[in-house]
Amino acid sequence: MSNRSSSSTATPRKPLSEMTPDEIHAWIRVTRTALQKKMQRERAYLTRRAQRGLSTATDEAYEQDQLLEADLLVMLDEMEMSW
Repeated sequence: MSNRSSSSTATPRKPLSEMTPDEIHAWIRVTRTALQKKMQRERAYLTRRAQRGLSTATDEAYEQDQLLEADLLVMLDEMEMSW
């Protein structure tokens, strides 16, 4: 059994078309924060691995994921400005 609280478990969201503008803005803020934390964890992992001279295909995939995640952050910013 996990020691993590249930609050750390992602809950399904309703479709954007069913959200109020306030709900959309709140979802964007929560999602942006979670994505930024994920990117920080991955960057710390990759930095530690690089300092030890280690690199695998997974590390390379995480590097590519960082680019995708940065693009998703920009998309969230654009969404927030348009709602």
